[in-house]
Amino acid sequence: MTNNSVPPFGKLSMPAKQYLTEGLKTVNWLTVALYGVGAGLVMPLALTQNSVFSVVAGVVPVTIGLLLARSAKGYFGLLGFLTGLIGAVTSTTMLGIWIFVFGNAEAVAALAPDSTSVVSTWLTASGFISFSLLAFCTFGASTSGRMEERNREARSQTTQRGGQLEKAGAIREAGDIRGLTLPQLGWVVNNLFKKKGFVFTEYKFVDKDRFVDLWLSHNEAQYHIRCTIAEKVTPGTIESLIQEMKREGIEKGIIVSSTEFTPAALKSVKEKPVVLIDAVTLLDLVK
Repeated sequence: MTNNSVPPFGKLSMPAKQYLTEGLKTVNWLTVALYGVGAGLVMPLALTQNSVFSVVAGVVPVTIGLLLARSAKGYFGLLGFLTGLIGAVTSTTMLGIWIFVFGNAEAVAALAPDSTSVVSTWLTASGFISFSLLAFCTFGASTSGRMEERNREARSQTTQRGGQLEKAGAIREAGDIRGLTLPQLGWVVNNLFKKKGFVFTEYKFVDKDRFVDLWLSHNEAQYHIRCTIAEKVTPGTIESLIQEMKREGIEKGIIVSSTEFTPAALKSVKEKPVVLIDAVTLLDLVK
């Protein structure tokens, strides 16, 4: 046997085996059992009653999938399938008791109109409900799980960034610029530079919301843009940005203020790789 030989399970079966092995370790069996038994009890009751309850039966498996996705951390399809399987066993057992113990085959007959015997009615009705639970619990959990993962990732990114940019209203005069919150100023600057052909990379709120920093690129050059709503921007803001640019290896910096810069700040920026944009200049660029 050479080092390149195929494992006994084959190349395609190994990921599936690993998925099952690792997925089963993460299963919260109590939650899966509760959802599965609940769905298995509700489905037969709803389908054998009037049309109003039949509508409920149609949403039960998908709803179970949604609930699973919110409580699980992954392996959504596997959890949905296991829940549907438990539900299928529960519903099959319940229908059997209903038909053979209590003699209520007539109530189930509507689900199996072509059946010729009580056993056939039970098997057909059970098969229909079991398939619905297996298919739609799995589908609901998988679809909702992907959405939940994207939402979790978005929340995680927002936490890492220290906040979220917020869309600003119409800007017609300098007063509109001065009235922007820091998240709104970041949104205005990001939107403005993207319209100018810059490509957004990342943003982050810095130093207890004193600044929101944006990283963009243009013509292969990287830019570190710092936005601030401080009453007056001092040379310290410029120096701190330059130090960060050196650590990042970025040669171009921009400081955007919704107010103005002190005379000392305007003087200190000479011969340095930083451009200053105050409220008046930003208004001209936005218009």
